[in-house]
Amino acid sequence: MKTLVTLVLVFVGTWCFAQDPTKEEKKEDPIIVIDGIKYLRSDSTNALQKLNPEKIKEIKVLRGQDAINLYGEDGKSGVILVTTKANLANKPLFLLDGERVDDLASIDPTSIQSIEVIKDPAKLQPFGDAGSGGVVKITKRKGQLE
Repeated sequence: MKTLVTLVLVFVGTWCFAQDPTKEEKKEDPIIVIDGIKYLRSDSTNALQKLNPEKIKEIKVLRGQDAINLYGEDGKSGVILVTTKANLANKPLFLLDGERVDDLASIDPTSIQSIEVIKDPAKLQPFGDAGSGGVVKITKRKGQLE
């Protein structure tokens, strides 16, 4: 099964990112991002071979400007994004003043008033599947701008 997934990904990468053979530009493989971890092109095949196909939730292929916007020049040959079920199950839900936030680096630490970690299953029920990995509620000080 691992071999099948690897072959499918290689085929998708080759098919989606094939360049015009008349160009003299060196063809590069797309970069692989598994659960937010970017692998160098030379390590991507090894990373994919270690991945259990039954644990894959989603595979997305980014091309052109979308890939470049997210990954800069590294994305010019495309990006294959792999999300595993394990990553989703273990990832806590972060809330900033009640709103979901994915980029914690955008929060100024000096603006934080309090942080509450919720792990009790009974208290996680209102958050549904999104909160299955726990919830981290961050409250900013009054009058603080983002």
